[in-house]
Amino acid sequence: MRSVEAHNMNLPICSRTGDVIEYLPKEQWFLSCSELNKLATQVVKDGKLKIEPEKFVKNWLDWTNDDRDWCISRQLWWGHQIPAYKCSVGKDLIWTAATDEKTAKLQASKFLRTIPDDITAERDTDVLDTWFSSGIYPFAALGWPENSKDLKRFYPLDLMVTGHDILGFWVHRMVILGLKMTDKLPFNDVLLHGVICDNKGAKMSKSRGNVIDPIDVIDGITLDKLKEKAVSMHKEGILNKDELKKAVAYHKSNFSTTNGIPQCGVDALRFTLLSQDIGSHFVNFDVNQCHANKLFCNKIWQSVKYTQLSFDKLKPVIDRITLDDLTFFDKWILSRLADMVETVEKAMDGYQFHTAVKSLRTMLYNEFCDVYLEATKPGFEDDNFKIGYAHAHCLSAVLNTSLRCLAPFMIYITEELISKIPAFETNIIHNFNDTDNLELPKGADFRMWHNKNLEIQVDKLLNTIYLIREVKGLYNISNKLKPLVYITSKDDELLENIKRNSKIVLNLSRCSRIKFEEVNDKNTINASLDKDTEIRIELEGNDIDNILTAAKTRISKRVKKIEESIEKLKKRVTSEKYLSSVAENDQNLDKERLLEKQEELKRLQRLI
Repeated sequence: MRSVEAHNMNLPICSRTGDVIEYLPKEQWFLSCSELNKLATQVVKDGKLKIEPEKFVKNWLDWTNDDRDWCISRQLWWGHQIPAYKCSVGKDLIWTAATDEKTAKLQASKFLRTIPDDITAERDTDVLDTWFSSGIYPFAALGWPENSKDLKRFYPLDLMVTGHDILGFWVHRMVILGLKMTDKLPFNDVLLHGVICDNKGAKMSKSRGNVIDPIDVIDGITLDKLKEKAVSMHKEGILNKDELKKAVAYHKSNFSTTNGIPQCGVDALRFTLLSQDIGSHFVNFDVNQCHANKLFCNKIWQSVKYTQLSFDKLKPVIDRITLDDLTFFDKWILSRLADMVETVEKAMDGYQFHTAVKSLRTMLYNEFCDVYLEATKPGFEDDNFKIGYAHAHCLSAVLNTSLRCLAPFMIYITEELISKIPAFETNIIHNFNDTDNLELPKGADFRMWHNKNLEIQVDKLLNTIYLIREVKGLYNISNKLKPLVYITSKDDELLENIKRNSKIVLNLSRCSRIKFEEVNDKNTINASLDKDTEIRIELEGNDIDNILTAAKTRISKRVKKIEESIEKLKKRVTSEKYLSSVAENDQNLDKERLLEKQEELKRLQRLI
């Protein structure tokens, strides 16, 4: 022996017990995939199997072109035991596949040239790979190999939805086994979604301690209960000490202010997950956003209540209500409804669920609840009863249509509320002819309501209202005071629309009167909507100079803060490291944030 030298080596350690794991070579069962992979490649190239998003087709072809056998045996205590028997007579032995010992001996006797009773049969203790068991599920669960009613009805499926990280494991195994055993694909389309991450973009895992149980989001859970649950998982051996510490620390840092996870419900959870582009590599989940969507559910519920109360206010009229009775804001919300229905329909056909969710939320929350409902309040109190009836027809049609579009995303609230929406025997806008199933709205049925010119007019009108409200907020003018507003503009169409809808403008802006004249009173605050339009709001009180100074100081500070934030964002989104490492979906979100901040800066600069 010339010398003794120490060298480093990696020892695999069990994360549960801390023991050294020793490798033990064992015979394994393999499945030859060469021919099966050729079939799997061809069905994609021929377009028989579609993979969405298309960028994952390359992953599929890379996987199927790798001519490697599949090890289908596992040395575990659970799973489907491999149906293979080691049959022997003396020193002679043979392996045979069979469903029971008797059949195995009978098959082995043909090769061992002896009677079955003289053969010793021992079943292999290995179990099948989990993906093999999962791979046969689409047809095995439906009664195969018998040609059962369930198999005829449900096999193959139209669409398979799963995570992109198991495309080569589960999807591939289902396809090759389905083609081999049934001569059919188990499904025609595959939709792959991103891996679920936490609100900071980190993949959820026990080692990070950032795993969130969906049941805890649905039912809600206190901080103490979260800790108890983590401790219990540690005792059961699911979490080790280090994972327990990280889980408790994560819960404290993220859920202390809310004392745990607030109850959000199933609908809000599903809606939140689908609000992001599922085709992105990662899908970030934020509990706060989920809770905000629960409040969105409450908003929908309140809008149905408001519609019920408004219908109760209707007085009998002899005259027939027609489309000519629809008001300025009725036609506007119907135009926005038509746009939403068309967007949702296209988005659903292309699996762009986040686009559908965004359109639904904007329509129901920002346009219907925040603007249109408020715009109908003066109409239901008006002496002209036809205005109230026109609003009622519109409320019923818009709510019914919107909730039907929302139904695939929020199953429970829509099922509960659609039947509660008040309705007329015949609605002048649209009538659904339901039989057994809920009829989904079609874009073609609402195309007649598209009116882009009207939408532009209403946008200008609403921007004027928002400017008034923003100025009131910056100068701490309470809604109880309801100040006088002066509006001057070269835009005659805008002025005419404000005059015709003055009650609605006053209701939405919380002001007492509007005057269309110039004023240079020092007790007024002025702000420009654009180069043509200016507003002035009357100030009341004895300390006006101090109010103006304090407000301008506040605005200047906010402007400076936003400018700094914009500068940071610009540097971030243009850096090479950011462009090469950050996911496309996150880049798009940052671009939206930058645009929002730039718009906010413009609004504030107008007020200085």
